Amino acid sequence: MSPLYRLYRYDHGDGTAKEWAYADLGNGTAQIRWGPAGRLRQTQSKPLPIALERAREKTLKGYVAVGRADIDATGAVALLSREGPDPRVPPTGPAAPKLAPKPARDIAALLGGDDDGFYF
Repeated sequence: MSPLYRLYRYDHGDGTAKEWAYADLGNGTAQIRWGPAGRLRQTQSKPLPIALERAREKTLKGYVAVGRADIDATGAVALLSREGPDPRVPPTGPAAPKLAPKPARDIAALLGGDDDGFYF
């Protein structure tokens, strides 16, 4: 029997979604899977603390904990139960505010306005 995964989903504004999931393998490692919603074909193994930290990072990026799921070898997802995030995942604080982009600067004006193409 395959391990049960904790499933997270990110919904895009255009109606598509991507998912990320991890399963605690019980030996200090976790199996991580990701891909488009319903087809988590990509996989990798990581130490469990790293998987838990990534789950926290995913929630900061806007992913939502969906529940527990079974994922077969082809990546097909079968949602088994809806539940909140794993209590072992550190709580997320408010996301850091995004900084406004810096205004463009006119390099020619900064260098004296000569427009012959040579600047020293």
